[in-house]
Amino acid sequence: MATSWNVDERAGLARVLADLGPGLPTLCEGWQTQHLAAHVVLRDRTPWARTARRTEEMAERALDRDAFDRLVAAIAEGPGRLSPGTWAGEAMNLIEFYVHTQDAVRAQPSAGDGPHDSLDPAHTAALWAQFRRFARLLYRPAPAGVILAVDDGPRVVAHRPRPGHGSVVVSGPVTELILHGFGRGAASAVQIYGSPGDADALSERFPAPRSRPRPSRP
Repeated sequence: MATSWNVDERAGLARVLADLGPGLPTLCEGWQTQHLAAHVVLRDRTPWARTARRTEEMAERALDRDAFDRLVAAIAEGPGRLSPGTWAGEAMNLIEFYVHTQDAVRAQPSAGDGPHDSLDPAHTAALWAQFRRFARLLYRPAPAGVILAVDDGPRVVAHRPRPGHGSVVVSGPVTELILHGFGRGAASAVQIYGSPGDADALSERFPAPRSRPRPSRP
């Protein structure tokens, strides 16, 4: 039977949110921790009726600590019986929950720089296998070509350059590459290799790590 790593990611997300509480920042623009909790619960329980308004209303109520804790308990409990997450949890939630956990963790002033994870190698391999399938779609808006290079691992062409551009290499651990691909690059520990023009063009759509000099292509 295949391991369901999304179960571990769900537990980790619930634990992080419970530790932080409501009213704290996340990497999602305009969202605090209670918005993130509301988003996950709505996605789990009523994905067909999820709207920005409902998320905001639920988040406003969850500024109260007891209401917030109830949301976190619902996250830990898992999806509703009719939710697709019940039978497609690994496909729907593995990367979703990893990214949202980092949205909460890395937005805090105490987060610091560098990778924040020490995952089972099989867990990391599952994240990478899924991210590879998403990468071409994620990087489609990029003007420059994108080559993903896992530290001490494989390289994958995620996107071919448009006319007038070359390619850049985005290098780092699997978890950091995922954050870059999902638009959280400013809080990641990736390295960007390529010409300044192409790297800048990429960073307009996919932010580069904060306060890190860009090295030359190796």
